[in-house]
Order: sequence, then C-alpha cells, then structure tokens
Amino acid sequence: MIFSLLALCFAVIAFILLLISRKSQRIDYFSELSTTYAVDDMVSLSVIDFNSLTQKSSLKKLANSLKNRIKQIGDHAALKLFFFLLVISALTLLLNNWLLHQSLILLLPISWLLSLYLAYQKLVAQAQKNFEETFPDALNMMVSSVSAGESLLHSIRFVGKKLDTPVGREFKNMAERIQIGENVDDVLRQACQRLPYTSFQFFVITLRANISRGGQLKEIIAKISRLLFDNRALAQKKLTMTAEARASAKIVCAIPFFFLLLMRFLMPENYQFIMENDSGRVVLYYLLISEAIGMAIIYRLFKSVK
Repeated sequence: MIFSLLALCFAVIAFILLLISRKSQRIDYFSELSTTYAVDDMVSLSVIDFNSLTQKSSLKKLANSLKNRIKQIGDHAALKLFFFLLVISALTLLLNNWLLHQSLILLLPISWLLSLYLAYQKLVAQAQKNFEETFPDALNMMVSSVSAGESLLHSIRFVGKKLDTPVGREFKNMAERIQIGENVDDVLRQACQRLPYTSFQFFVITLRANISRGGQLKEIIAKISRLLFDNRALAQKKLTMTAEARASAKIVCAIPFFFLLLMRFLMPENYQFIMENDSGRVVLYYLLISEAIGMAIIYRLFKSVK
C-alpha cells in the first residue's frame, strides 16, 4: 500500500508539472523596469548551438555534473560521503524512535535519497553562486590585460594567476594546456564541461571566434561583463519582489508539520492513531502527498517568474 501511494504521488506530481510547463506563461515583472536581457534568456534569441560545446547525451551530462560535484567536495570525497550518510542514518533512527515510529527499511532509503538530492542541489547552487560572483571580475581583469597590449593567452594566464577561485583555476588550467600545445577547441570544450553556464559558453564562443577570425575582443568581453552585471541586478530584483510570496509558501508548508508535532505532545492518542494505525496512516499519506503536490506547483510558478 505504501509503495502504491508513493507511486501515485510521483505520477500526480509529474503530470501536474508537465501540465504547468505546457500551459503556463512566464510572468514578466521587469518589462517596465528594464529592457536588459538576462544571459540565460539570450539562448532562445541566439542561433548558436550551445550543445556543441558540451556533451549532448543527458546521461553524460549527469555523469559530468556528478564528477564536478565530487571535485567540489574536495579530497577524500568517498570518506566524507560515507560519514554524511552515517550521520543521516543516525538522525533518521533518532527521529523514528522519538516521533515517526515507522519501518526503518522504508525510512532509511528515503532519507538517504532525499539527503543526497538536497546535498547535490546545495552544491550545484553554491557552485553557480561562486561562478556568478567571480566570473565578471575575471572578465574585467581580462579586459584590462588585453587593453594593456597583452595577447589572448597571456591575458588568460594573467587571470589564472591573480584570481584564486574555481574560475581563476579554470583559466589557469586553460592557459597551461594551450601553452603546452593542446588543441584550443578541445581545451575550451572541456572547460565548458567543467563550467556549464551560459555566460561562460558565450565567453568561449567569443574566444573561438577571435582565435579563428580575429575581431575586437576587448569590446566584446566588456559587453559580456556589463551584461553579467545587469543580469545579477535583475536576479536581485526578482528575489526582492518575490520575497514575500516565498516566505508565505514556506510558512504554509510548515504549518501541517508544526501541528503534527504539537499533536505528539498535546494529543498523544491521536498522534499514535495517525502514525501506527492503518486507517490513520491514510491521513498521514494524504498530508504528505498534498504537501508535495502543492510545493511542486509553487516551485514551478516561482521558476516561471521572469
């Protein structure tokens, strides 16, 4: 019965997300505030095939993303992952003994999968945040180097020496590999796999065009840098204008679980009925499924805000 309800939950969520993605229209809060395009939105306006810079297979992209996350964890990633799952298992055991009173055979895999997914999303968000904060600085340093008369290779090497961040280390790696004679296209393509962001792909396309055909590299990189700063400003406006709605959604999501926790202390008989009785568990599963569907809809609406 449990697995049937979980399968039904995932099927309903998938259907709702598919329905929203087809019929929902993006909400443009900034049409009257600014006419600046975000970098991600320019993909639909461009005739450039960005997939040519990265692997086209979804499985390969996932494998490459996992590889980047493992590198992001640092040394002894397997040992850190083992202790992370060990801590999650201990917390799940304590929570089950104190509050849930469910089967550990079901709870442990769910807690492992959920914690790994949340940790993965946290690492992805952290990597993207670090990139967005440091990449404009790297472009400004590169513009300064090119303006001083340095060559393209020397400007990339300059950024790698002066910027001690993942972006700076990637620039340093690019310069070293180009210097020893590796194919420039291969170096840039592999860099795009390690930094799979649209703005970096624009930058790589600019470099490839400049290397093969020449052009005003300084002006183009300066325009990309200004575009990134405008993009960051638009993102901050978006977060500010949706802050109240996001806080309300979090409060609404937490209310049922808060009352369930209060029931544990104020009405232990009813709490035991919901957690341990087969008829009461139907109410619990309804709560979990309805919360999951509601939060999925809210998340999709927030993602559609432009």
